[in-house]
Amino acid sequence: MRSAMKIGLLSDAHGNAVAVAACLRALDVLGVGPVYFLGDAVGYLSGERDVLRLLRARQVTCQRGNHEAMLLGELPVSPERERIYQLAAARQRLSADELADLNSWPDSRLIDVGGRRLRLLHGSPHDPLEGYVYPDADLSRFDGLPYDAIFMGHTHYPFVARRGDMLIVNVGSCGLPRDEGDMPAFAVYAAETHSCRIYRLHIDAASVLDRCGEGHVAAEVRACLERKSPRPIVGTVLDGGVV
Repeated sequence: MRSAMKIGLLSDAHGNAVAVAACLRALDVLGVGPVYFLGDAVGYLSGERDVLRLLRARQVTCQRGNHEAMLLGELPVSPERERIYQLAAARQRLSADELADLNSWPDSRLIDVGGRRLRLLHGSPHDPLEGYVYPDADLSRFDGLPYDAIFMGHTHYPFVARRGDMLIVNVGSCGLPRDEGDMPAFAVYAAETHSCRIYRLHIDAASVLDRCGEGHVAAEVRACLERKSPRPIVGTVLDGGVV
């Protein structure tokens, strides 16, 4: 049974439908109720249509990231970045209805879960689409903001921190982690305890690349998927039996 007092948070899928499917299965096994996606369904990998289908089937509430804004022409993208992001190709693959769906996603969202005020952003409260908040960031600038918790993505590095009673969370990337490339991340927030946990799970990076096809993934993206972190992984690692 899914708990309405426990929500799931995903971000930065970047066309990796294999990882998104695994994360959504894990969230269901964990009994999580509503799921929120914090942006960047598109870019880098070519499975964006399958990602959107999976999010829609699970009734995930979505908002846009900087990659949606670039794909829709609302943010600039340089030729060198386009070589890696491959947003023009993604735009050609998407239907008119899918593009309209992306266009309808808001830049940020304020929700109430169990009486807690939660701000959901892709970047940061100071720059909702493009702000970066890394694990070692100075979090004093969050002091005084009128929220019980702030959830972000964009950096692809997860963390959970506190400033007084405020939770500050980067949910990491469910599609293209920057620490351990084959271990997508997602977060679960429990309103009853006002706590958040990052979860990680293993996927087969080779199968992700095979689905994209030879020559359709930039070398930098391939290297990111195959990256191994020299440091301990942030989050609770789920074994294969969970998903």
